[in-house]
Amino acid sequence: MTMYQEIGVALLDRAVSLPARDGETVIEQGDSCDQTLEIRSGIARAVDYSADGYRQILAFFFAGDFIGLPLCSSHRYSVEAVRGLRFVPHASQRLQTGFPVHDSEPEAIAKAIWQEEKAFIARSLILGRVGVQARVAAFLTYLSQRLELADGMLDFSIPQGDMASYLGTSPETVCRTLRRLRDEGVIAVPSRDRLQILNACQLNVLAEGE
Repeated sequence: MTMYQEIGVALLDRAVSLPARDGETVIEQGDSCDQTLEIRSGIARAVDYSADGYRQILAFFFAGDFIGLPLCSSHRYSVEAVRGLRFVPHASQRLQTGFPVHDSEPEAIAKAIWQEEKAFIARSLILGRVGVQARVAAFLTYLSQRLELADGMLDFSIPQGDMASYLGTSPETVCRTLRRLRDEGVIAVPSRDRLQILNACQLNVLAEGE
């Protein structure tokens, strides 16, 4: 059980944004689905731990996402903070007992469920690309749809080790691929946690494996 599962129900039902330390686990895989987290800012990752201890990153979540929705009795994956995570915990029982208040609630909840599932579908589509360069390019394109700031600049605070796990390759390969994209003028890396897409059209072409 995480520290957030020990918070009283009164707090869970308020729109109180809570911080999480980078790397902190806020949902444990296998725990009861008694809370759903609404991300207000930052990035979180979904992590699966196999019986033999193998750790696999399955998805990333961003501001506006709801995670840990009560689709079954226990959480299917762990959720860890990546960078600058702030979230609001909601009591999942309110979702499990029906939609009694507003006509718009079923539509909103269905949209939240679809958004959560889309994060896992996105990874499957990216992994279906042929070659690591195509996967990295597709991943950067995906991030640009969720994290774009201005002038193609991304909050690139996802560690390369996380990228490697998500993309099914090694951190060294991710590093070499990003360097190649930079040398070819497709991207720029002005700082450690910022990445700029200079040629979105070329990035899309590379994402298609061409």
